[in-house]
Amino acid sequence: MNPDVWLPAAPSTGTPAQRRLLILPHAGSGTGAWFPWRSRLPDDVELRVARLPGRESRLGEKPLTSAAEALTELTHAYRALPPMPTVVFGHSLGALLAYGLCVGCPGTIRALVVSGEVAPGSCDRSHADLLGLSDRELALEANRRWGAVPAEILDAPEFLSLFLPALRGDLALVDSFPERPGGPIGIPLSVFAGVEDDLDAGGVHRWELHTEARTQLFRHPGAHMAVLEDPAVTEQVVSTCLGGLS
Repeated sequence: MNPDVWLPAAPSTGTPAQRRLLILPHAGSGTGAWFPWRSRLPDDVELRVARLPGRESRLGEKPLTSAAEALTELTHAYRALPPMPTVVFGHSLGALLAYGLCVGCPGTIRALVVSGEVAPGSCDRSHADLLGLSDRELALEANRRWGAVPAEILDAPEFLSLFLPALRGDLALVDSFPERPGGPIGIPLSVFAGVEDDLDAGGVHRWELHTEARTQLFRHPGAHMAVLEDPAVTEQVVSTCLGGLS
């Protein structure tokens, strides 16, 4: 397997990488929203961001709808990377996949940081109400709930038709995520949740049941996408990730 297909690296700074931050993005997202974090990292930290089928350079591939299949492929790709100290960060859907990756690769990841999602097994995950909507209705509802659809494509049907298959696949993938994906893991776990995000508080706290190591909970200003939209929140998340690489 070529890991660069599933876990492409942001452009190198020219400094040999000694450490790695691996990001698992939110539903519908690829690398574009996250590669700008490269500028926030020390030169010796390699940034990789998962790119699932159905987006960016993989637009011609059918999006996955199975969490088990996605985790199998991501685990194979991660194991094919050159070993180096790694922290994994996942946002929303990516939080679930990041946790599953840590379960599947014990002893190879130093810390897990998640945001914008409740712990596995905390609630009944069903997006059936969304998956039956038309493209524009789905985009508007996804924006109302999460603010996850770029504003520039909301009124561009030709772009919605390219973007939404990946989002639909990812929502089905979330619904297929197992209540008991394995674990608990044995590494530190940091959890970020926006005070305006519509997340069940009990489900956020349940993350502490999924690690045998230390858990930290950060409640930050803003809603679901504050991690990308509020520079102060971004900085706090990045600093936490780097702390796991120290």
